[in-house]
This record gives sequence, C-alpha cells and structure tokens, in this order.
Amino acid sequence: MTKFYLLPDSTYSQMFGCVIKTPKKTIVIDGGSTGDAPQLTAFLRERCNSHVDAWFFTHPHHDHVGSFWKIQSEAPDITFDRVYLHFPDLPALLRCGTRWKEEGDMWEFFHEAVYVRHDPRYTMVERGDTIVIDGVTVSVKRTYNPEILCDFVNNTSTVYHVQGPKASVLILGDLGEAAGEETMKLCTAEELSADYTQMAHHGQNGANRAFYEYVRPKRCIWPTPAWLWNNDRGEGFDTGPWKTVRTREWMEALGVTEHIVEKDGLAEFEI
Repeated sequence: MTKFYLLPDSTYSQMFGCVIKTPKKTIVIDGGSTGDAPQLTAFLRERCNSHVDAWFFTHPHHDHVGSFWKIQSEAPDITFDRVYLHFPDLPALLRCGTRWKEEGDMWEFFHEAVYVRHDPRYTMVERGDTIVIDGVTVSVKRTYNPEILCDFVNNTSTVYHVQGPKASVLILGDLGEAAGEETMKLCTAEELSADYTQMAHHGQNGANRAFYEYVRPKRCIWPTPAWLWNNDRGEGFDTGPWKTVRTREWMEALGVTEHIVEKDGLAEFEI
C-alpha cells in the first residue's frame, strides 16, 4: 500500500509539506518552514526510520524549504539519499529580494550544494524528466522559466505529476498566474489530469480560474491553515485580503466536493 500524508499546520506560517510512504521507500515534497521542522522530524523518526529516499522541492520560499534546511543543521540522524529541485541560482534569487536574512541563508545553502559543491545527492530536474521510486512515478511537467519575472519566486515553482499504484496527485507548489498559463501551453489537459490536485499558492492568488478549468480537479488538496482557508484576518470569515474563498467558489462551480485541508490535521489517503 502506498500512502500520501498531508502534514497539518504546526505553526502559524506552516504552508506545505507532504510525505509519500511506499512499501519500501519514503518521499517528501517540500516540508514547511523552519518552525515546522520538529513536526516533520518526529514524523520521519516515528514512521520512516529517520530516512528519506527522495526529497522533492517545488520552489525556494522559506515555508517550503525551511524545514529541510533546519533538519540538516539540527537533526543529523535524519538522512536522505537524493534531493530533486530546479531552483534559480543565487544571483537570480537575490535580485528579486528576500524578506529576511534567514531566507537568504537558505538560498545560499542550496546554491552551495547545487552550483558550488555539485553535491551528487542534489539533482536539477528538467521538464520531461521521470523519476520512478518503488512503484511511484514522478513526472516533471514544468520548471523555472527565467523570462517570467513577475511574482518571481512563486512563479519558479516546479510542477510534478505523481502517479501511485492506485491514484495520482498534481503538485503545483506556489504556481502563479503567469507560470500557470505557461504550464497550459506546455501540457495537455490530459497530462495534468490527476485524482488529487494540490491547490497553488495555498489556494489563493496563485494559478487563475482558467488554469483550474483546464485541469478540472477531481479532489483538492489545500496546504492551507484555518485563517487562510476562511480569509480571516481576525475579524471573521472573508474579512482578509486573501482570495481563498473565491478559489473555493471556483471549485464549487467545477463540481468538486472533496477537499483535504491542512487545517483539519494530518490527512492520509492511498495513491
């Protein structure tokens, strides 16, 4: 049996982390922010023998790579065989600016491994690549395009199609509108079709409605804490500046009735 786990929000800023457990292997996608490292560390120790066979990243924002960065420095018992990513190099990332030093440190960490040391455990994926891990096939559908400069880091998101023995998952990371439009040009709707679709940018201000109409989600995975799910800035439902509720309305219009939401705790399902 192969299971997909969506990790719950363990901090206010927890955003996206999932683990795929096959009969013999462990796959992680992103993992959350630095504050979520204890949660992921505990999960890997308790359920995965403290080892990750393949760790995939969508893009280098702190709430997607921070947990991995923290684990590498503070939990040496957590080991990994290989990391798959397609990040811009450090100069490109720094040109877009970072909100604080810690995120810049994370970017330097990956740049050092990939571009300086050429650590063989780190693999730069390209569109069209296929990685097979114990019956799970991960297909790379889209990677960073340096010509897309708007919403820069979000739009560097790699799109993965994960096919398990029984079901498939489309991973979008924080795919923005421009990158979503590019993905539609690169891929047929059939190539992107999946049993589960991870909602881009936590379900708000990411890929546009036309993208979801193209993909036609069957079930939605929302890496979304309660305040964002409800667009609540502390004054009640739909009082904040986020667009989550609008995206929920799009899904309703598309006939989606099954939603797996991070706010509801650890979720698991077979793929």
